[in-house]
Amino acid sequence: MTMPRGLVLLASLWIFASWELSIGLRPPAIASVASYLPGVRLMIACLAVGLCAAWPLLRLSGPRERWPMLRVMVDLIALAALVHVVLWPLRLATTWPPARLALMDLLLFGWAGVGGAFVAAAIGSPSARARTLAMAACLLITALGLPVRLATASLGLPEPPPWALGPVLGCLALGSPEGAADAHRQWPGAAIVACLAALCWGVAWRLVRSRRAQVAPLPAHG
Repeated sequence: MTMPRGLVLLASLWIFASWELSIGLRPPAIASVASYLPGVRLMIACLAVGLCAAWPLLRLSGPRERWPMLRVMVDLIALAALVHVVLWPLRLATTWPPARLALMDLLLFGWAGVGGAFVAAAIGSPSARARTLAMAACLLITALGLPVRLATASLGLPEPPPWALGPVLGCLALGSPEGAADAHRQWPGAAIVACLAALCWGVAWRLVRSRRAQVAPLPAHG
């Protein structure tokens, strides 16, 4: 298993393009927290889209993997290294405490882990339907906040917590002034997402193992 050099290059280009789109290469005329905060929130949202939609699309469009679980784990480690180089320095342009950014970090990679489990279960299968369903699941995770908000609004329910809004709208909610008030109460929800990712990885491992057992050659009889 080699390092995904192509993925690292494409992810670096994605991060650069996200930076240019959200923050820009030139500093604002009046450098302040208020001027940088919208760009920082948009930058984190772009990172979430890359982790939960663009990367699964790239991996699911590739050839069948012999070791799908290991392939996805190596991908996630490489992506985590790149994202954290950019994510944590963004706090210097905000007034967020470290715990708040750590909560976004856990939410971001918790949902990325859920999507990664779907990718791992699909890239080892010869079925095109499995890849299509996995990509649909990853897109649903990325845009989860939209149907959840529409459903709660139509039923007259209160605003859902950030962890239930998926990686994009969830991080945007945590980065808003309204989300700062009760950010410390969102840790149990982020832990639920992390546990969901662990559960999905367990299911994906069982699927990969059962598929490998089905195609294993029968022992020869003397």
